[in-house]
Amino acid sequence: MRKFLSLDLQEMRSELLTKDFVHSSEALGPTEAVFRTKVHGYRRVEDSVFLHILNFEVGQPYRLQMARRGLVCIQITIKGTYNRWIGDTTDLVSSALIQITNTPRSVVDAEAGTKFRGIMIACERQYLLDTYGVNVDSIPPAYRPIFTSDVGMLEALRLPTTSSTISIADQLIACKFPEPLRSLYVKAKSTELICDVVSQINMLPTQGAVRIGASPHKSQAIETAASIYRREIYRPPTIEQLTTRVGLNRNDLTNGFREMFGVTPHHYGLAARMEQAQILLCDGRLSISEIARRVGYEGYSSFAKAYRAHFGRGPHLAKNQSKE
Repeated sequence: MRKFLSLDLQEMRSELLTKDFVHSSEALGPTEAVFRTKVHGYRRVEDSVFLHILNFEVGQPYRLQMARRGLVCIQITIKGTYNRWIGDTTDLVSSALIQITNTPRSVVDAEAGTKFRGIMIACERQYLLDTYGVNVDSIPPAYRPIFTSDVGMLEALRLPTTSSTISIADQLIACKFPEPLRSLYVKAKSTELICDVVSQINMLPTQGAVRIGASPHKSQAIETAASIYRREIYRPPTIEQLTTRVGLNRNDLTNGFREMFGVTPHHYGLAARMEQAQILLCDGRLSISEIARRVGYEGYSSFAKAYRAHFGRGPHLAKNQSKE
């Protein structure tokens, strides 16, 4: 039977103003059967920032409704996947990308037996802007409401995970220090992680003169092109094939992807392939060579090279983690 849970992150932040740590059972009710781990909860980093470490196996399938008004959430999932509902849409959250969102409400579905390893940091939106110097002008206009509005938006900003991101997250998860060293370490590493992510945001490509959002036809064409990349992982189309299929010329297609997603079509398609590869690696049932073929590579060698360039580590490491 699926366990139904509900969590208001602003209420959690208020609770953490008076204590350093809130166990999940205090906020969600009895959760021992749901989260198989020694400790599962939320830790204060500072008054406007708190941290949730994902390092558990799902004992009972659950549905978690989460409210986050006025907060920006940064999530790095190293291991494990789940479905997330925002409004009437659903997407698969995996370890291939950093997810940054301020959607006011979402619902998570996780299945029994799933092993999670990752980090979620929640930060007051204005505090993130003022303290960490997020360059809003560098963000694709479609995603700026994540950082400029408390109303929130449905879509998450997705960034590729890097070797430094994974390393910092792993260090936070593996921390064994007793107090007060633990709190000091968590604050330092959480701050480092936010800096790493904000640095990526601030280095997003500068947007060109073409504003795809001004043309509904072009906007729809870019969304169609993105869905083709996500759907045709096994044999991704060339730029020329894609322009023909969606009815845009090469410049409009490239400028449109930069406008909407902050990357070129090639890099968007690559990220989609790597995301699917990461899901299959974490699942652990297929060989790396078979996974390579399923995401459009001729063999292990070319796939491993692309995977290492994207994630900063070889695919065998993710494969080994799935066996832990």
